[in-house]
Amino acid sequence: MAVSKKLKSFYMNFWDTPELWAANTISNYQERKYLKRYLNRKCKLTAEQRKQIKEFWKPYKSISPKWAQYYSAMNGKFDPRYIPNDLYYTKIDQHFNSRKLGYGFNDKNYYSKIFAGIKQPEVIVRKINGLLFDAEYAQLTVEQAKALITAVDEVICKPSQETGSGRGIEFFRAGDQDKINAFLTDPSYDDYIVQKLIEQHPDIAKVHPDSVNTVRICSILMDDGVYILSSCLRMGTGSSRVDNVTAGGISCGIKPDGYLDKYSYTYYTGEKRETHPSSGVRYEGFSVPSYDKAVALVKRAHPLIGHFRLVSWDIAIDRDGDAMLIEANMRKGGINLHQFDNGPLFGDLTERVLNEVFKK
Repeated sequence: MAVSKKLKSFYMNFWDTPELWAANTISNYQERKYLKRYLNRKCKLTAEQRKQIKEFWKPYKSISPKWAQYYSAMNGKFDPRYIPNDLYYTKIDQHFNSRKLGYGFNDKNYYSKIFAGIKQPEVIVRKINGLLFDAEYAQLTVEQAKALITAVDEVICKPSQETGSGRGIEFFRAGDQDKINAFLTDPSYDDYIVQKLIEQHPDIAKVHPDSVNTVRICSILMDDGVYILSSCLRMGTGSSRVDNVTAGGISCGIKPDGYLDKYSYTYYTGEKRETHPSSGVRYEGFSVPSYDKAVALVKRAHPLIGHFRLVSWDIAIDRDGDAMLIEANMRKGGINLHQFDNGPLFGDLTERVLNEVFKK
């Protein structure tokens, strides 16, 4: 017997609502804890600034002015349109992106299918649900997978689902027999992807050669097309081989013409610098090579995933100047780096976005 759409929706919501409430409660607690810890209380908002925040947000939701204080105290750019982190993760992101599909859809092992025709790192081995496959999804034995991995001087191995902050990333050299055996046989390595290393563009390598420094682009898919909301260059620091800003990396805003802004920022503390702490490269006047190609890749790729309308993309620029898709963050793309680097995430689209979210 067919189940009515309304009954099915009621059934799903009955079970989903408590889980969503718990997830949102935890998210709000974490974001407000970070705000309390890192808020610069010496840089207070003026009465006029508080009034502007209250008037702007009045049609939508009562919010704490401390989020605007948090961002503007670090970057010196006051604006009442700063998006509160707690509201972003528990309301805005969930409006534009499907939570249910996100858990399974955003699997790097299927990017080859979803984003077919878009340049990506070369895959060596896939581990899906504990099973081994090659780049074309032909199943492998442990020995076959081992032979493919050890045929390359060095590979990167990373979780394929629900990743973030560089967690779980490992690098295997051909001689790392014990590590490779453990990866191939240990059940705890259930969903992973093994890829060849990327040789990044030499200009970007100058900033921090030990990590692949990626262009992070946040885009939104509206009924009239793809809009680029904010772009920044993510960079590793010290001896780190990853550029994740929540793992010690930093980010610097990219202007529409492809040039970097004056300052880089750390993710939580908002500490800003005019030069890279490791290489000494000055940001102002630095042109990100092939930035236009990165934007074109995002505009081509985003319509392929219509259930995820607010996406943060990680794009590498390879040695030949081609843009290469590294990751599409289809849920909970970090907001701090964008608002520190470039101001309010949605910019001139803010009212349009909020009107849709709050159905005004």
